[in-house]
Amino acid sequence: MSSRPLRLASWLGLAACMVGLDYLLGPLIQFPIFYVIPVALCAWFDGLAVSLILAIGLPLIRLYLMSQWDFPLGVQPAIINAAIRAAVLSSLAVVVARTARQTRLLAQEVEVLEGLLPICSYCKKIRDENDEWQRLECYITQRSTAEFTHGICPECRATHYSPESTTHRS
Repeated sequence: MSSRPLRLASWLGLAACMVGLDYLLGPLIQFPIFYVIPVALCAWFDGLAVSLILAIGLPLIRLYLMSQWDFPLGVQPAIINAAIRAAVLSSLAVVVARTARQTRLLAQEVEVLEGLLPICSYCKKIRDENDEWQRLECYITQRSTAEFTHGICPECRATHYSPESTTHRS
């Protein structure tokens, strides 16, 4: 079984557990947070479509359970509460799915150089994994999306291009 169907089965199993727990608590004790957990996890890992099915389906199942208990507060409040839960859970699913998508896109864009880089103290070349020395700019450009421009800092300009330094360059 591939990963996605297994995850979908997990969300449905988790949702069934939450519904079962909700049923055991009876008609008067309500924990809507039980429904937030499977909807949010499903939205994060599997996107919007399935999480919207859960977001709308779970309140409908709760409404059905209420009908088995003879609607202790009446039919109209139960229907209104189910509609509110479905709207809130659907909104949560949309927000979590968008956040997950943006997080994945950002993770793809960010390329980080980590660890210790062996660099020559004099010429600033970096030794790569093949024990070859490369210019700093080449090494970083090959391993990230960074690009380099070149200029001269004020200290080097004063040291190498000032009138006093021209006599030392010969």
